[in-house]
Amino acid sequence: MASVDSQATRSTLLSVDTTLSENINATQNYIPVASTTNFSTSVVAEIESTNEVVSFDTITNQLIQSTDDLATNKILTRISLGLNAGTDPNGTNTGIALIPTIDNNTHRLDLYPSGGLGTNTYTFSVYGKQNGYSGLSLVIAGLPANGTTIFNLANGTITSTGSDVTSASMENVGNGWYRCASTITLASVPLANASIGVGSDDSTFIFSGNTTDSILIWGPQLEISSSATGFLPNPGTASSYPGLTTVTRGVNGTTAQAASSGDSIQQLPFATPVDIPVRLRGLSVSPDGTGAARLTLCDNNGDSILDIDTPDGKVYTMNMPEDGLVFPNGVFISNTDNVTAYTLFTEKFSGEGLTHGSWCS
Repeated sequence: MASVDSQATRSTLLSVDTTLSENINATQNYIPVASTTNFSTSVVAEIESTNEVVSFDTITNQLIQSTDDLATNKILTRISLGLNAGTDPNGTNTGIALIPTIDNNTHRLDLYPSGGLGTNTYTFSVYGKQNGYSGLSLVIAGLPANGTTIFNLANGTITSTGSDVTSASMENVGNGWYRCASTITLASVPLANASIGVGSDDSTFIFSGNTTDSILIWGPQLEISSSATGFLPNPGTASSYPGLTTVTRGVNGTTAQAASSGDSIQQLPFATPVDIPVRLRGLSVSPDGTGAARLTLCDNNGDSILDIDTPDGKVYTMNMPEDGLVFPNGVFISNTDNVTAYTLFTEKFSGEGLTHGSWCS
């Protein structure tokens, strides 16, 4: 005879929790958090204070410069900075002008992570816009000699990449702005800094500036990655800044809302190593009013076990047969399309024919 103990399933699923590290608004495509440890990009997360569900990528910006003034950890070499020099890709007036001096030489901005970074694959990216001058170069220092990527901000093309650059990209984000990125692997020399150079055009980087013309930049980001991911600004208060980026807001019919620093974010991952036999006795699913709903139950490897489809406007309640449905390794939620709420009625399960969480014939 099986022995059972009633339990509420959602509260017993292992969760991953973090908090917002600063206020967010309803339109931005990043969510700064205290930590991304153990978060899975294959599973949505929920902002607890607003019940907003978000899908995302994760990233950590290794630079600690703020987006509006590049406040710390920088060296200006024959350039000056013009703050609030133009509307940035985020729609605010925080574009930064890199203005070359009259010296007939190179003109660059060197940015430094606060702590030492070792050998790895790094991608350095920045938003750039022509403003009299149109040449932009990206270099990750500590590289072999041929590690420079040159971009043309006038026509949106990559002019050249050094033989040590593994990949480069240039994305038109509108209003004359391009997101420029360069990737390189440091196999033997640790990373020192990342540099942005100014060219009067895409072939002239040694010249005498007129102290008026410039290029505009915004949002420098250095990440341990083989390509540029979503942009994550860093407020200049931490050695690195983790966040959920390229965020899809308002999933499952919720409305994107503002939330405050310190608010909790929770994820209920399916790929958590749990080995607890569970018997499902019944369930209830409530659609959110935006269309037919689907709730998918899976095992702890993410393999789908049961799909529940519910017509829009109908609350679906299901009682299992007498023996219920047994999940030998725990029951998890892998998908909640157009679902505003669900309840699973389960029991802990043990009995004959179940050994170490597996069925035996």
